[in-house]
Amino acid sequence: MNHYKPIPTALKLLQGTARPHRMNTKEPKRKVAKVKSPPVWLNSEGKKEWKRLIKELTNDGIVTNLDTSMLATFCQMWGEYIAGVKSGEPVGVTHMTQMRLLAAEFGMTPASRTKVEALPIEVEPENDPWAGL
Repeated sequence: MNHYKPIPTALKLLQGTARPHRMNTKEPKRKVAKVKSPPVWLNSEGKKEWKRLIKELTNDGIVTNLDTSMLATFCQMWGEYIAGVKSGEPVGVTHMTQMRLLAAEFGMTPASRTKVEALPIEVEPENDPWAGL
């Protein structure tokens, strides 16, 4: 029985570990997220973190529309962390662990970043000003 978490094909390609015989040929292909503004329910520090991260992660082709809720969760947790630090409340180990795990999913830790190679972002032909040349 396989106890390893399956790795998405896109991540295998980014890491350079993709093998044709191990690829899921029916895995859905997702486009890079076009969302730029943070969800209205995020706290103020979470919104600042969203604005900082969404730009970087979409430029690198990492965040799709399906990933935005997990990114928002990370940003909300970041805001809660900052609020706790400012008020002098201790931050729980569980909270920090969850933040670290979410950060790793997006390649936002030094160790997880070494496993990711960014690929060029595909531009849809109707949005490509150079398509007709």
